[in-house]
Amino acid sequence: MPTSATNEPTTRAARHAQRAAERVADRGVPVPRPRPLVIAGAVVSALALAGSAASGLRGLEIGVVVLAALVVALGWPRLAGSPSPRGSSVVLAVTTVALGAALLAKGAEPLLEHVPAAVAAGIIAMCLHPLVQESARADLARGLTGTALGILVISCGAVLTSTVPHGASPVVIAGVALAVAALVDLLTERARLVAWMLPIGMLVGGVAAVAAHWILTSGIEPWAALVGVLGAGVALSLRRALSQQPAVDGVLGGVATGVASVLVVGPLLHLISRLPIG
Repeated sequence: MPTSATNEPTTRAARHAQRAAERVADRGVPVPRPRPLVIAGAVVSALALAGSAASGLRGLEIGVVVLAALVVALGWPRLAGSPSPRGSSVVLAVTTVALGAALLAKGAEPLLEHVPAAVAAGIIAMCLHPLVQESARADLARGLTGTALGILVISCGAVLTSTVPHGASPVVIAGVALAVAALVDLLTERARLVAWMLPIGMLVGGVAAVAAHWILTSGIEPWAALVGVLGAGVALSLRRALSQQPAVDGVLGGVATGVASVLVVGPLLHLISRLPIG
């Protein structure tokens, strides 16, 4: 008695045909390709943060974080598809300035004491924006969601200034690791390698972090590897998520994507630096 045919292709040609059909069905998904503007934003911002942290000048570090956050404020509304990108950029810029003032107001622990008030000011400005600009009411949910996510990313950047050194500054180690891991994207963000982007990026980030710590302190600590591996993974995940947005191909959108992927690791570094693992 003949057996019933299965739905699985049994020959190599049939499997190739099935994969081709799946690719046709996914034509709406952007094709993975290197994005130099995104990588440039990530590398420059990561190295600038590392350099400012290495200087030991808190004012300089806050200044670099504020400048990076302002770049995100300019490009993020376009990435989020805000119905009123200029107004949303103003809200994010106001939040950034308020965060910078809150960080400068505290020179000792708790360093983030005034940050909640600055974030609250940004949220109030976000809610007032649709009341004063008619275009912001056209798609209210999308506009508020995009602006809220922008405030979240900028707030993550503010947390970078509150890490505790373990021999070497976690921001310095993370900055080097994020810059090196971002450069690897130029090689792995391709159709045949995109599935391996995350593990390769995390591995490179971990190795770069350990190497940077060894060069700076002549020692190897487990927290450095943790910073490099997890930081590279978080940054790459955000870049890959934003790569689906059409605005990522523009100058503002591309650079803002790279900078945002660096700022978003702030809470992770804050947590690792305060764990008893150094």
